[in-house]
Amino acid sequence: MLNLPTKCYFLNILGHFYPLFFNTTYRMAAFAAVSFAEGITFSAWLRCIAVPAANNGDETYTAGTHSWGGAPRAARLNVSYSAPDEKAGFNMGMYSDLDGTGKNSMGDEANLWVKPIDMVKVSYGKYDNGTLMGGVCLPSWDWLRPSSTIIMDDENLFMSKNGDTGLMVELTPMENLYIQAMAPLTKDTEKAADTYKKLRGGFAYTVPGLVKVKGQYIGKGKSSGEAKADATESWEDKDGKTMTAAPATDVEVATAIMDGATYKAGVTKGDKYDGNSDCTLEAEVDVLAVEGLFAGVGFQYNVVKDGNKAYKLNDQMRIGLGATYQVMPELKVSAIGAYKTFYKVAEVKIDPRFIAGAGFEYDLGDGLAVNGDFRYASPIKVDGKKAKNTDHMSFCVGVKKNVSSNGYIGVAFEGQTNSGNFTNTFPGETEKGDKFTWAIPVALSVSF
Repeated sequence: MLNLPTKCYFLNILGHFYPLFFNTTYRMAAFAAVSFAEGITFSAWLRCIAVPAANNGDETYTAGTHSWGGAPRAARLNVSYSAPDEKAGFNMGMYSDLDGTGKNSMGDEANLWVKPIDMVKVSYGKYDNGTLMGGVCLPSWDWLRPSSTIIMDDENLFMSKNGDTGLMVELTPMENLYIQAMAPLTKDTEKAADTYKKLRGGFAYTVPGLVKVKGQYIGKGKSSGEAKADATESWEDKDGKTMTAAPATDVEVATAIMDGATYKAGVTKGDKYDGNSDCTLEAEVDVLAVEGLFAGVGFQYNVVKDGNKAYKLNDQMRIGLGATYQVMPELKVSAIGAYKTFYKVAEVKIDPRFIAGAGFEYDLGDGLAVNGDFRYASPIKVDGKKAKNTDHMSFCVGVKKNVSSNGYIGVAFEGQTNSGNFTNTFPGETEKGDKFTWAIPVALSVSF
């Protein structure tokens, strides 16, 4: 045991060194905080669409939404962090949708990543990864989207983006070559054999100034297992809910399918939900050789195993074409086209469909710009018989005014034939009548 003089001696020494120790610790913590803060990036992109007037041919409505539908999002924050050596980081988003709940939702991105070596990036979480996505967006894509003349997304016209959750590996083994692979490993425990039926992967290779080639495999496997003996035929709407009344005639069947409904055939004991060969194959070629011109073609094929009666994909094959051309500094024109074929559903054969569209964007100067487009979707046909009121034309003309360096306000007029809807602006059943519909969207957008 130390005596009193010795204790006082050591306390005196500690009294001299404590401030130094405390200040050093504080400085180290402050330095770490500053270093962390230097790697953080805050960003946001918002576009709300207010609709003071829209008419479905019978009634006039008001609405508030996005171009892509749903409750408007007036606040949002995306946060990204990258270490100073760019070897580790994370991405996340927080969305405040005006849906009446008062709750913030998780954004499109919630993932962390590390780079053990420069050519390999490994990440886990939720993604909104558009590295392999390809398409051409006509101007109405940024207003109220005319649902009757968009039978696939403009931005995914050629190839799909990766919006799944799981473990992702991205490789850049050489300049201009990108490879992506992802396994859907989620919080839900699942048999490994079923998980790996849903693997997805793709690549993109660019020959600078000439061409870009992309390809992608998207697994769509279903869990294997014995089907229930009492399984019966059923119809489900696009949200997966059982329809109160199943379609009766061929035309009703075809129309329901095009609206997003799904037919599930009755199965007997012994049939299996076997998705080993169920997948989507995609390919894309972009031409980059002409200055001011972007042109691309995409191919998609949905493979459905013949013996799989438990579910069917509506789309069988799709070919998408698109191009944009900068005619002059003030004027850009664009055009798209697509051809789709369909699998039989409930023994109903649906004939191929096509869409076509063209648009323009013109800079008037002083922050003003005008844009517009015209689209056409061919009618639904069942064994050559045309379904009534299923072909559609749509048009859009809008004016935008830039505000500051990162925002704009705009107003447009849009119209459609045969009761076409605008981003679900109208309630109830749509796209089944012969009315002319119109809408006046007011768009406000901010980004930083």
